[in-house]
Amino acid sequence: MLKPFRITSILLIAAFLLAACNLPLGRTSTPTGPGEATLIAQTVAAAQTALALGSTTPFVTSTPFPTATLSGNTPSNSETPGVANTPQPTYKVGFVTDVTVPDNTVFEPGTAFKKTWRLRNDGTGMWTSNFRLIFVSGDSMSGPASKTIDQDVAPGDTIDLSVDLVAPSLPKTYKGNWELQTDKGINFGVGPSASSAFTVVIKVEQLFAITGVTPSVSPTTWSGACPVTIKLTASITSTAPGTVTFYYVTPLGNTPSQSMTFTEAGTLTSGSYDLIVPGSSNGSIQVYIDTPNHQLFPAVATLSVTCTP
Repeated sequence: MLKPFRITSILLIAAFLLAACNLPLGRTSTPTGPGEATLIAQTVAAAQTALALGSTTPFVTSTPFPTATLSGNTPSNSETPGVANTPQPTYKVGFVTDVTVPDNTVFEPGTAFKKTWRLRNDGTGMWTSNFRLIFVSGDSMSGPASKTIDQDVAPGDTIDLSVDLVAPSLPKTYKGNWELQTDKGINFGVGPSASSAFTVVIKVEQLFAITGVTPSVSPTTWSGACPVTIKLTASITSTAPGTVTFYYVTPLGNTPSQSMTFTEAGTLTSGSYDLIVPGSSNGSIQVYIDTPNHQLFPAVATLSVTCTP
């Protein structure tokens, strides 16, 4: 017959083993479910009965042990071993060159021009024809808010994209920032993170030019002894500071070159030039602007000289 302390030891071991087997993985606390406590109690009772009968045969319970279940979410496909992840396409612009209008190109106010960039697809995703060129910030210069690129561009390929712009009226430097946009509305540009814009930069200046000339003759008619001196002047309008060189075109031929300096845009009257008329002469006087225009202006002044004995 088994001794009391031995019986007690067997009972304690049985209870310990059953409790350990019924613990869920990762948990060290005592059983909390009522079913687990009942199962342990039944097992201990069976052990006591077997010992009372003097049996040394190991006791077995017919009640199955609960199966331990791992806690946590089921792994996604990207985390499941043996299942390949599907890489997401990336979008990035590689700037190649300014095909037209390099940075700091000078335009007169109101000049229309076409800006063209050559861009390369430096990402892994295809640029489809419904991707858009969009204005994002800076000076729009009368450009559109956006326009479709109208061409598929595979990774590594290039495309020339153009936009029609107009130089503003105020002389200064202007800069417009542009990017591309996917058909899902995601903007992307140049740089390591594809977050920088590609640009158009121009300078608007009032270029030095002569826009108007009016010649004058004094006197316009003469009748008397010859030779006679006729004074010629010209009213000249300039768009900017600069020095004008010009001469008169007369019935007697071209006069020597004259000059006049403008300190700002506006209209000035030249100093007089003495034209010596030796005999009777009739005709018109015009002004040829040599610098900066190289242009014969159409305005005329009439000269009429009649020589008498």
